[in-house]
Amino acid sequence: MTDSDNVLLLRSLNSERSVTIYPAVDPVTEAKGAQGVVIAQIFAIKANSVEACSKQAEAAFISYRAAGVREAGVLVTYEGPNNFPQLPVRTDGPYLVWLGILKDNAALENQFKPLEERSLHSLLATGLLRGTPELVVLDPTRRSRLRWWPEQRD
Repeated sequence: MTDSDNVLLLRSLNSERSVTIYPAVDPVTEAKGAQGVVIAQIFAIKANSVEACSKQAEAAFISYRAAGVREAGVLVTYEGPNNFPQLPVRTDGPYLVWLGILKDNAALENQFKPLEERSLHSLLATGLLRGTPELVVLDPTRRSRLRWWPEQRD
Protein backbone atom coordinates (compact mmCIF):
# COMPACT_ATOMS: atom_id res chain seq x y z
CA MET A 1 0.00 0.00 0.00
CA THR A 2 1.63 3.20 -1.13
CA ASP A 3 -0.90 5.66 0.30
CA SER A 4 -2.75 5.15 3.56
CA ASP A 5 -3.88 8.73 4.14
CA ASN A 6 -7.20 8.60 2.28
CA VAL A 7 -9.07 5.74 3.97
CA LEU A 8 -12.82 5.22 4.23
CA LEU A 9 -14.48 2.53 6.32
CA LEU A 10 -17.11 1.04 4.02
CA ARG A 11 -19.92 -1.50 4.09
CA SER A 12 -22.16 -2.90 1.36
CA LEU A 13 -25.14 -0.74 0.46
CA ASN A 14 -27.25 -3.89 0.85
CA SER A 15 -26.77 -7.65 0.58
CA GLU A 16 -27.38 -7.67 -3.19
CA ARG A 17 -24.62 -5.10 -3.80
CA SER A 18 -21.77 -6.64 -1.78
CA VAL A 19 -18.28 -6.78 -3.28
CA THR A 20 -17.72 -9.54 -5.82
CA ILE A 21 -14.61 -11.59 -5.09
CA TYR A 22 -13.57 -14.08 -7.74
CA PRO A 23 -11.67 -17.31 -7.06
CA ALA A 24 -7.94 -17.28 -6.41
CA VAL A 25 -5.73 -16.66 -9.42
CA ASP A 26 -4.88 -19.94 -11.16
CA PRO A 27 -1.20 -19.79 -12.26
CA VAL A 28 -1.89 -22.31 -15.04
CA THR A 29 -4.84 -20.64 -16.73
CA GLU A 30 -3.88 -17.09 -15.70
CA ALA A 31 -0.14 -17.13 -16.32
CA LYS A 32 0.03 -13.31 -16.42
CA GLY A 33 -1.77 -13.05 -13.09
CA ALA A 34 -4.77 -10.86 -12.40
CA GLN A 35 -5.74 -8.64 -15.31
CA GLY A 36 -8.11 -5.74 -15.86
CA VAL A 37 -8.77 -2.35 -14.35
CA VAL A 38 -10.74 -1.74 -11.17
CA ILE A 39 -12.49 1.60 -10.78
CA ALA A 40 -13.97 3.22 -7.71
CA GLN A 41 -16.33 6.13 -8.26
CA ILE A 42 -16.61 7.96 -4.94
CA PHE A 43 -19.59 10.21 -4.31
CA ALA A 44 -19.45 12.64 -1.38
CA ILE A 45 -23.11 12.91 -0.46
CA LYS A 46 -25.06 15.21 1.82
CA ALA A 47 -26.00 13.98 5.28
CA ASN A 48 -29.00 11.65 5.46
CA SER A 49 -29.04 11.21 1.66
CA VAL A 50 -27.60 7.72 1.18
CA GLU A 51 -30.85 6.11 0.03
CA ALA A 52 -31.92 9.02 -2.18
CA CYS A 53 -28.48 9.34 -3.76
CA SER A 54 -28.16 5.61 -4.43
CA LYS A 55 -31.55 5.68 -6.19
CA GLN A 56 -30.55 8.68 -8.32
CA ALA A 57 -27.17 7.15 -9.17
CA GLU A 58 -28.73 3.85 -10.22
CA ALA A 59 -29.39 5.16 -13.76
CA ALA A 60 -25.65 5.78 -14.16
CA PHE A 61 -24.81 2.34 -12.74
CA ILE A 62 -27.24 0.69 -15.18
CA SER A 63 -25.62 2.50 -18.12
CA TYR A 64 -22.15 1.39 -16.96
CA ARG A 65 -23.25 -2.26 -16.80
CA ALA A 66 -24.97 -2.00 -20.19
CA ALA A 67 -21.68 -0.79 -21.68
CA GLY A 68 -19.84 -3.87 -20.43
CA VAL A 69 -18.44 -2.58 -17.16
CA ARG A 70 -18.86 -5.27 -14.52
CA GLU A 71 -20.24 -3.98 -11.27
CA ALA A 72 -18.15 -5.28 -8.39
CA GLY A 73 -20.19 -3.70 -5.59
CA VAL A 74 -21.87 -0.63 -4.19
CA LEU A 75 -20.63 0.54 -0.80
CA VAL A 76 -21.48 3.25 1.70
CA THR A 77 -19.60 4.77 4.58
CA TYR A 78 -19.52 2.66 7.73
CA GLU A 79 -20.10 4.89 10.74
CA GLY A 80 -18.65 2.50 13.32
CA PRO A 81 -15.43 3.03 15.27
CA ASN A 82 -12.03 2.52 13.64
CA ASN A 83 -10.69 -0.68 15.19
CA PHE A 84 -7.23 -0.13 13.67
CA PRO A 85 -6.20 3.32 14.94
CA GLN A 86 -2.74 3.15 13.30
CA LEU A 87 -4.58 3.77 10.02
CA PRO A 88 -6.16 7.23 9.88
CA VAL A 89 -9.75 6.93 8.70
CA ARG A 90 -11.63 9.84 7.15
CA THR A 91 -14.67 10.99 9.07
CA ASP A 92 -15.97 13.56 6.58
CA GLY A 93 -18.70 11.30 5.12
CA PRO A 94 -21.11 10.10 4.15
CA TYR A 95 -19.91 8.56 0.89
CA LEU A 96 -21.38 6.25 -1.72
CA VAL A 97 -18.78 4.18 -3.61
CA TRP A 98 -19.43 2.29 -6.85
CA LEU A 99 -16.87 -0.39 -7.80
CA GLY A 100 -16.50 -1.62 -11.35
CA ILE A 101 -14.15 -3.85 -13.30
CA LEU A 102 -13.08 -3.28 -16.90
CA LYS A 103 -11.12 -5.50 -19.25
CA ASP A 104 -8.36 -2.93 -19.91
CA ASN A 105 -7.42 0.75 -20.14
CA ALA A 106 -9.01 1.03 -23.60
CA ALA A 107 -12.36 0.04 -22.08
CA LEU A 108 -11.82 2.64 -19.36
CA GLU A 109 -11.26 5.41 -21.91
CA ASN A 110 -13.78 4.30 -24.55
CA GLN A 111 -16.60 2.73 -22.54
CA PHE A 112 -16.61 4.10 -19.02
CA LYS A 113 -15.33 7.68 -19.15
CA PRO A 114 -17.84 8.95 -21.78
CA LEU A 115 -20.71 7.53 -19.70
CA GLU A 116 -19.27 8.96 -16.51
CA GLU A 117 -19.16 12.45 -18.04
CA ARG A 118 -22.79 12.22 -19.22
CA SER A 119 -24.09 10.95 -15.88
CA LEU A 120 -22.08 13.47 -13.88
CA HIS A 121 -24.30 16.42 -14.86
CA SER A 122 -27.54 14.70 -13.90
CA LEU A 123 -26.14 13.52 -10.57
CA LEU A 124 -24.82 16.97 -9.69
CA ALA A 125 -28.21 18.48 -10.57
CA THR A 126 -29.92 16.36 -7.88
CA GLY A 127 -28.41 18.51 -5.13
CA LEU A 128 -27.53 15.36 -3.18
CA LEU A 129 -23.77 15.56 -3.74
CA ARG A 130 -21.29 17.69 -1.81
CA GLY A 131 -18.96 17.96 -4.79
CA THR A 132 -17.76 16.37 -8.00
CA PRO A 133 -17.40 12.58 -7.70
CA GLU A 134 -13.85 11.25 -7.48
CA LEU A 135 -12.67 8.47 -9.78
CA VAL A 136 -9.92 6.17 -8.55
CA VAL A 137 -8.39 3.78 -11.09
CA LEU A 138 -6.64 0.71 -9.69
CA ASP A 139 -4.57 -2.01 -11.32
CA PRO A 140 -5.12 -5.34 -9.59
CA THR A 141 -2.05 -6.88 -8.00
CA ARG A 142 -0.82 -10.10 -9.61
CA ARG A 143 -2.87 -12.32 -7.27
CA SER A 144 -5.89 -10.05 -6.74
CA ARG A 145 -9.31 -11.68 -6.56
CA LEU A 146 -10.93 -8.38 -7.56
CA ARG A 147 -10.05 -8.50 -11.24
CA TRP A 148 -11.34 -8.96 -14.78
CA TRP A 149 -12.78 -12.44 -15.11
CA PRO A 150 -13.18 -13.85 -18.64
CA GLU A 151 -16.79 -14.23 -19.87
CA GLN A 152 -16.55 -17.96 -20.45
CA ARG A 153 -15.94 -18.49 -16.73
CA ASP A 154 -18.89 -16.45 -15.42
